[in-house]
Amino acid sequence: MNVDLQIAEDLQDRFEDDFAALLVPLVNGDDTLVTLHALINSWLLSLHKCVDDARLDYPLCIRLCDLSESQMLNRTYRGKDKPTNVLSFPALLDEQVVQDEMLLGDLAICWPVLVDEAAEQGKQLLHHLAHLLIHGVLHLLDYDHEVDAQARVMEALEVHILAELGVENPYS
Repeated sequence: MNVDLQIAEDLQDRFEDDFAALLVPLVNGDDTLVTLHALINSWLLSLHKCVDDARLDYPLCIRLCDLSESQMLNRTYRGKDKPTNVLSFPALLDEQVVQDEMLLGDLAICWPVLVDEAAEQGKQLLHHLAHLLIHGVLHLLDYDHEVDAQARVMEALEVHILAELGVENPYS
């Protein structure tokens, strides 16, 4: 999967400090963005092994955003005037788009919310990031958790994929 990773300008200094500290054992001279990109690709590969969906081959944009951007997106597209951890925006393409131009969609992950939630829930930051990424991509693949039966399917799949990554069940 081709991943376009973006970091909000206002967030770059904080992100670099937070993330660089997490990656010390992982980085071998690479900068943090290269290492993060490699991690994200490995997480998406695990998802792809568990979910047989051709759309996982389509490009994906992941944006790590700040509180104000997350709040604006959440207000504009969901009518909720507060920042949130992850927002998923599936590509809405018309029938004229050729196969080579297909996109999976965009994810907006709010870094400050992610950091706060991980601390509050006693989770490792990278584990929570992996969970939000998997959760968001599943939304792009039309999984949902608004109805109990759908939530059980989606959460079981998340737990399974995360276990493959060595991440504990985020729902227990």
